[in-house]
Amino acid sequence: MYAELKDMLYAWVVSRSDEGLGYVKGIARIAAMILLNMSAGPGFIVMKNLLERHCMRSFYGGFSTKNDVRVQSALQTHTLS
Repeated sequence: MYAELKDMLYAWVVSRSDEGLGYVKGIARIAAMILLNMSAGPGFIVMKNLLERHCMRSFYGGFSTKNDVRVQSALQTHTLS
């Protein structure tokens, strides 16, 4: 399972490299919980879909994504009012 976890985290870093993001503290814990329930391939897709949501990006996206989250929440608030 360690090799699958390592591969999943490497894939996460590579998939986020276009945004200048790398490994963020706490991702391994989420990936490990996902791997307890499914294999690495589908698990990576689940992790990526989960962490790409705007609410989770503020926790696991790094400092550069916090402004994106603020803009998105402001747009949603403006749209709903």
